[in-house]
Order: sequence, then structure tokens, then C-alpha cells
Amino acid sequence: MERFPDLEIYAKETTFKAIDDWLTERFQHVERKDTVTKKSEARSYWIVDGSEVIAFGNAIGKFTSIWFKQNSSPWNTDFECAQDACKALNTEVRCSNSGWEDGQGPEAQWWRITEAEGEMLIDWPQ
Repeated sequence: MERFPDLEIYAKETTFKAIDDWLTERFQHVERKDTVTKKSEARSYWIVDGSEVIAFGNAIGKFTSIWFKQNSSPWNTDFECAQDACKALNTEVRCSNSGWEDGQGPEAQWWRITEAEGEMLIDWPQ
């Protein structure tokens, strides 16, 4: 299985505290570096097992982007990360249906993962 160099998922209506708790459960060394709570610029930074993780609040509507800049995580793909986040954060999580390379445009299909409805491909964002 291909291992993505970075991971990015989108969690619906989650908090930086919930993300911090999830990261702390999954990684050995989690250090929260900075948080900006101003709504239009809400973001939080962590160093997680030596790699940077950034969350951007309300990146797309009610969805917070969670970006692992270097993939030193236990997950190979965005999809695997999103599956775990859905359970741990108890919310809907979305991610691209494939990796990408510089110069590629955005994917037309995204994974939508919920506890109640499972996993399905959707068109997003629109």
C-alpha cells in the first residue's frame, strides 16, 4: 500500500481540544505549540512525535482541516487517518479519495465517513 507523504482530513464541528485529546491518545510525544482562537483565523499547531500538525478551524464551512505536514503517523493514507478520526472525534470526517502530486488539481470525489452511515464517495467541496 502506498504511504502518503502528508495527510489531510476535514472533521466536522470539532474543537482543538478534541483534536488535542485524539493526538495525545495516538502518539507518544504531543506538544501544543500555539493556538489562535480569532474565528476568521482559528488555527492550532502541534509537534507530534517530531512532526508538525496544523488544524485550521472552519477551513471549509463547518469543517476543520487537520494537516499532518510529514506523515510519521500510524496511517498510510488520508482515508485510514479519517476512519480513526471519525471514531475518536465522534464526528463526520472527509478526505480526498486519493493522493496528489504538485500540479494536480483538486479531486472531484471525496470520502465522507460517519459512524451512522459508514463510508461513501461524494462530490465535495462545491
